[in-house]
Amino acid sequence: MKKKVLSMILAAVMTLALAACGDTGNDGSGATGQGSDSVGQESGDSTGQDGETKSFKVTFYDADGTTVLSEEEVAEGASPTEYTPEKEGQVFMGWFATPSLGHEFDFSQPVTEDISVFAGFMEAVEDTRTFAILGSGKSPLLAVSSWGKVLDEEHYMTRAEGENVYTITLDLCEGDEFQFAIDTSWSNQRGGGYLETTDADGTTYFSVSGGLSDSTKKANIKCLKDGNYTFTLTTYPGADVYDTENSYYTEETKENYNSNPYDTIRFTYNGEMQAEVEELTTTYYIKGAIVTEWQDKYDEEYTFKEENGIHTLVIDLEKGDEFLLTTLVTGADGSSATGNEYVRYSNITDEASLAFVDGTESYNIVTKEAGTYTFTYDPASAQLTVGFEAK
Repeated sequence: MKKKVLSMILAAVMTLALAACGDTGNDGSGATGQGSDSVGQESGDSTGQDGETKSFKVTFYDADGTTVLSEEEVAEGASPTEYTPEKEGQVFMGWFATPSLGHEFDFSQPVTEDISVFAGFMEAVEDTRTFAILGSGKSPLLAVSSWGKVLDEEHYMTRAEGENVYTITLDLCEGDEFQFAIDTSWSNQRGGGYLETTDADGTTYFSVSGGLSDSTKKANIKCLKDGNYTFTLTTYPGADVYDTENSYYTEETKENYNSNPYDTIRFTYNGEMQAEVEELTTTYYIKGAIVTEWQDKYDEEYTFKEENGIHTLVIDLEKGDEFLLTTLVTGADGSSATGNEYVRYSNITDEASLAFVDGTESYNIVTKEAGTYTFTYDPASAQLTVGFEAK
């Protein structure tokens, strides 16, 4: 999201990602030569005579912390000039304030002493993957995606020749949610945590929604404004990392636990939607730990009946069953896809209903007793009421 995220995680992965770029010292501190923050520093000019302006030396080092790339004399109080060095077979990742590359150098700060700046490089690796948009919503592409179960040609991003840069242009509706991945199994998932920003020109176009685990990396990107958008995904596969500590990790499923500290997603708002939105019908279903074994089951016994805009389900549930309401959206041509609307414990507000159910930290609903439950949902008010009759 924000640029500072790169700095926070860079130190943790740089040992691997920048291994090919040079030795960072033998004392374990990441320093070379005279200390972690004093490599090659020289004292600045003494106070100038006859009103001469005082200046300091800024030394730009390679990733090894010893090779000098350039030097610059900077007047006291001025800022050094940022530039992009080039190295064959390497990708420049930015300038850093210490040889250990622990945090980025701030070029906006005035110079008050001799300083050293250190380049971060990464091995250039060609990305041979193909990314697609996976999600759900009312817009043409996401209405048929069904969270990636359907991947047509138009769902795939276009990779720029000779670059690890992928783009896709599409219409989005308010409420649409999506991520990018390479297949229907959500391998190499790139979600909301990769967005450089959610705002542009004073307007918030997206939010990061529904994160998994304690990271936003696998969170959905939620559209907040109808329009036509272009997304650009930039990847650095040489720095891909894998969550091998996850209890579900295996070599066969490793790409589901892939992430990257440098990959970014940018967007451009191109204006109003270019296509008309198809009218969709939303049907509500129950989905739970016991009642459906967390499977999407669209049989009649799990389906809410709609009358005058109000949706109702009467169903027998066991004590302690944890569940929520999910949706299926159907187009005018009869095609259906899993929706992105969920009804949870937070949709229950009246005291009478709360007497029959509890909620979890993730806002799933839990039955207090076994019996026959009547659920009534009003989409207009987003209110769910609960009735109960003991067996």
